Amino acid sequence: MPTIKITKTVVDKALPREKAYILFDSQITGFGLRVYPTGTKTWILEYRPNGGGRGEDKKKFTIGSVKDLTADEARRLAEKRRAEVVVGIDPQAKKAAERSALTVEQLSKHFMKNLITAKRSKNTYEGYEDAISLHILPALGSMKADKVTEIDIEKLHNRMAVTPSMANKVLAVLSSMFNYGAAMKHIASRENPAQGIEKFRETAKERYLTTEELIRLEETLTLAETAGIPWNIDEGKQSKHLPKDNRTTVISPHATAAIRLLMLTGARLREILHLEWSVVDLQSGVLRLSKSKSSNADNGKKDIILSQPAVEVIRRIKRIGRYVIASESAGTPQEKPRADIKRPWATICRHADLKEVRLHDLRHTFASHGVNGGLGIAVISKLLGHKDISTTMRYAHLENESLKLGANKIGMSVRGGQAPESV
Repeated sequence: MPTIKITKTVVDKALPREKAYILFDSQITGFGLRVYPTGTKTWILEYRPNGGGRGEDKKKFTIGSVKDLTADEARRLAEKRRAEVVVGIDPQAKKAAERSALTVEQLSKHFMKNLITAKRSKNTYEGYEDAISLHILPALGSMKADKVTEIDIEKLHNRMAVTPSMANKVLAVLSSMFNYGAAMKHIASRENPAQGIEKFRETAKERYLTTEELIRLEETLTLAETAGIPWNIDEGKQSKHLPKDNRTTVISPHATAAIRLLMLTGARLREILHLEWSVVDLQSGVLRLSKSKSSNADNGKKDIILSQPAVEVIRRIKRIGRYVIASESAGTPQEKPRADIKRPWATICRHADLKEVRLHDLRHTFASHGVNGGLGIAVISKLLGHKDISTTMRYAHLENESLKLGANKIGMSVRGGQAPESV
């Protein structure tokens, strides 16, 4: 087979023919220039895999286009591929394997379906789903999972510095996903790229609503579901398309009921939004959840005790579909639980002048009022459904304040020589 040292001049002079042909290089065995009838020119390497002899069929590996690689650049790549062939690596098979390798998005689907959905709680699934869909996939979704490096993940983590809690959540999800991928042979075993990245320091945010704030909140909830909340409009910037009358926002009574139940039960948001009528036992005053993040039982069940005010809230809710807090799809075959109540909550907080209050703070408020009302940490722990009472100890300082009030009451009584009233 005739060969020639392939140079830029040779490439330029290689004209298309009726059929594709190859000009082989005289310096690297098997390296050549393939010219198509259309005029397209590519660099190729012809080789016998596994060091095969003359009897074994040759393969052709496409190195790249002449538009992207010079003759010298292509020749250096051809040398590397030939070196792989010598040690038993088939370049074509390697390239095919890389093309078929899972992307981060594909790996996340296996991870969520086979591990998180099957073996974790619904709350865990939702937290992981948020981290993946909102942060991981937009940044890394199209990358091959086994090509993701520690630098890629660290860049994503650092971009989320303003939300340290979610940044650390994303880091934990990625670490778990890569461990799963390697264990299940979805990706090659290697050091977990998310493992060595230092987490951000998180500052615990606990906000307790005062009695006055709770009164404003209830007044706003009543207004929101009846007359509606007035719009907060900048008259100097308002659009001519805005209506001149009825500038109020009426909020769904299901959304306001969800907020009231969060206040009155100390439940987690998903426990209320995913609450089904089938688990509501108003006669016993209990919500019998079948699966919960905080359940101690092996079967995943958890009971939420309802106060009389909470029972009354549920009695007033109009039953539309499967879920107590109806979503837009309520009553349809494709019914799903409501995803969130962020927008109505923001509107309500603005009107009630509640600054920097998260929905989760209603759970803290429930606990704080219970402690201040004389309930012990053990009781609060059971009402909140904490797995470990140590989690509830964050409210211990409130119990100390309650104890101080009791001690002062006793001290004043003893000092006056009178028997203390019951505390």
